[in-house]
Amino acid sequence: MTATYISDIERGNNRPPRRPLMQNILTALEIQELELQNYLYDLSARERGEVAEDIAEYIMSNDDLRLVIRMTQRQKMSERFWQECINKIQ
Repeated sequence: MTATYISDIERGNNRPPRRPLMQNILTALEIQELELQNYLYDLSARERGEVAEDIAEYIMSNDDLRLVIRMTQRQKMSERFWQECINKIQ
């Protein structure tokens, strides 16, 4: 990966990298904070109009999770609902 390639990504002239290349970039930049890594994976996927690859793989491997997502989507669950779910899991 070259400086020009990274610059093109930053300026929107090149699509954001997929997971393997993103991991190489994170390693090269010594970004080890998990929340920041997740944010960058999500940002990259959002720019491509996709779901982050690590999440997509997990969702597609879990029938119950896909059902829960579809049910909550139909019911248009609020941000408060999701915050309560997160609090229970932590």
